[in-house]
Amino acid sequence: MAYVQAVKSHDGRITSNRVKWRLGGARDGEWQTERFPGDDEGAEAAKVFCEAVNEHGQQWPPGWVKGKGYIDPTAGAGASYVFEAFARECIKNKTGVEERYRQDCIRELETYLLPTFATCDVRSTEHFSKATVATWVNRMSETYVMRGSKRKLMSPKTLRNLHGLLSSILKEAVEAEPPLRDRNPCSLVKLPRTDDDGVDDDTSEDMEFMTPDEVAGLVDCFERPEDRLLVRVAYGTGMRWGELTALAKRHARAEPGRYTLRVVRAWKRRPKTHPQPGPYIGTPKTKASRRSVEISAGLWQELLDHGIAGMAKDRLIFHNGQGDRIVYSTFYDRWVQAVSKAKETGVMPDWKFPTFHDLRHSHAAALLSDRHSVTYVQRRLGHESIKTTSDRYGHLLPEAHDGALSTIDRALGIRANAEAADEVEEHEARTPLTDPGESLYVAHLGAEKVPFWRVEDAEETAERWARERGTAVRVERMSADWWIRTTGGRVGSDNGLKAVRSETPGRALIWSLGPAVYASDGSERAGNPDVHEPRSRWMWDWEERYTEEPSHSHTEWVAGAGTEAWAWGTSLEAVRAAYATARSDALRICSLHPEQAEGRESVG
Repeated sequence: MAYVQAVKSHDGRITSNRVKWRLGGARDGEWQTERFPGDDEGAEAAKVFCEAVNEHGQQWPPGWVKGKGYIDPTAGAGASYVFEAFARECIKNKTGVEERYRQDCIRELETYLLPTFATCDVRSTEHFSKATVATWVNRMSETYVMRGSKRKLMSPKTLRNLHGLLSSILKEAVEAEPPLRDRNPCSLVKLPRTDDDGVDDDTSEDMEFMTPDEVAGLVDCFERPEDRLLVRVAYGTGMRWGELTALAKRHARAEPGRYTLRVVRAWKRRPKTHPQPGPYIGTPKTKASRRSVEISAGLWQELLDHGIAGMAKDRLIFHNGQGDRIVYSTFYDRWVQAVSKAKETGVMPDWKFPTFHDLRHSHAAALLSDRHSVTYVQRRLGHESIKTTSDRYGHLLPEAHDGALSTIDRALGIRANAEAADEVEEHEARTPLTDPGESLYVAHLGAEKVPFWRVEDAEETAERWARERGTAVRVERMSADWWIRTTGGRVGSDNGLKAVRSETPGRALIWSLGPAVYASDGSERAGNPDVHEPRSRWMWDWEERYTEEPSHSHTEWVAGAGTEAWAWGTSLEAVRAAYATARSDALRICSLHPEQAEGRESVG
C-alpha cells in the first residue's frame, strides 16, 4: 500500500511530503516516490495522490508524469503548455543575457516557482489568475531563506525579483503567436514595499553613505598603497568593482585640461556548468554603463605616481601584483580589517558597516549634497534610467529638504534669516519648470552668458566650463521677459529667445597654429616662437574658433601690424597643411604691398 511520509529538517520543520510505494504492490517491487510541498496544501495533494496510486493497483495514475503531475492530452494541452516545460523553454530562449543569469533564473524557477505552478497550464485562467498569483506572493513573503549563516524571511526585493520572473514567463504566453492568454495576472498583484523589511537592523539592505572625512580616514587604515589608491579612485569615480578592476592603461586618457577613465568592459563570471567556467572580461552591466568618467587633475597625478605612464597599454591598472585580476574575496578581507581599524580609531562610527559598493553610493551622495543635478549623477554612474538615480538617491537632494523646511517655517510664521533666505532663493533657482516659456536658466561663464531652458543642461555646461577654464561660474534663473530685455529684444517677440538652448552645447577639441606675422618686405616679425607649435583646446560652439571641419585658415593684412596667418580645426594634420597655405598666402599679400611695388619700380 502507498503511504505519505513527512520529510523533516534537522530542526523539526516539514520540508516536503513524500508518497512511497512498491510498484505493483509486490514485495520485491521497485520502490517508487513522488514529492509534494511541505505545507498544508502539499500534504493534502500528497494524500489525494496516495489514494489514486492505491486505486490503480500500486501503479502510477494514468496521465500522471513524475515531477509534473497530470497532463491531460484530451484537453488539447500538450506537454509544451505545462508551466514547467513552458518556463524552461522561455528561459532557454532569452536573448541578450549572460549564461550565468540564465542559470540563476533556472535555479529560482526550480526553488520557488515549480513547487506551486509546475503542473499548471499556462493557458488556464483558473491556474493563473490574480487570486492564485496573490496566494503565491503571500506564501513567498512568509518563506524563510538563508542569508549567510542566518535563516531569515525572504526580503521584499527578492520577492519582487521572483515575481518579475513569473511575470516574464506569463508575458511570453500573452505575446505568443497565436496568444495563449489574454492578459498577464502578475500585473494585477500588488507587491510588498521594497523598503518594508522589518525592524531587525541585521536584515536591512539599505545603502551606507560615508562622508568625505570618513572615506579619507578609511583610506588611511589600509596598509598597502595600491589598496589606498583603489579605494580613492572608486570613491572619486563611482565605478562598480567589476568596472574598476577591469581598467587597463589604454582606458586612461589625458587631454589638455581633461582626464578620463573609459568604462568599456567589466569582470563577469560564467557558471560552473559552462564549458569555460569562472571569471572573464565582458561588457558592462548596461549600454549606459559604457561611459567616460572624468577625474580631477589631482587623482590623475596619483595614477601617474602609481606608475600608469610606464604600463603596457593592455596591463590592468589595478591587479594582484602579478598583472592578473584582483580576487574580490582576498581584497574583502583587507577591507574588513580597514573598516574595523577605522572604527577603533574613531574615524568611522560603530553603527556603520560599509561595503566596497558603498563607495559608489557615497560618491553619488557627495555630488548631490553639493547640488549637482540628478541628470549629471545618472550619466556619471552609468544608470540606464534617471528613475533609478532618482529613486535611489533622490532623498539626498538638499534643495528638496531646504524648500520643504522653508515652506513649513512660513506656515508656522517663522521668519527666515538672511542665510536661510539665500538658501530658498538657491532652491528656487534650481526648481524644474512646468512651463519653460516663462523662465529660463542662464549660465554665467566668465564674460559669456549662455541661456538654457533646462537647469540640468545649464549646470552641466557650467561644471564642465569651470573644470576646463578654471574660472568662476554660476547659474541664474531668469524670467523670459527679463532675458529679452537684457538682450535688446522686445517683450512679446522671440528675438532674444532664439538663443535659448534646449540641450547642452556642442564642443570640439580644436588644434591651432599661428599667428605668423610678416612685415611688408616678407620678413617674419620677431615674436613668440611657440606660435609655430600646434596647440589644442576644447572650444564651445558659441566661441569664435569653434568648428567641426578638419581645418580653416585665415590670412589678413592688419594696419600697423603686418600680415597675419592663422590655421585651426579638428585635425592636426589638416591644420598643419592649412597653416602652410596661409603662410604662403601671407607672403603673396606682402608682395602686393605698395612699398614693395614702389621698390620694384625704382629698381627697374
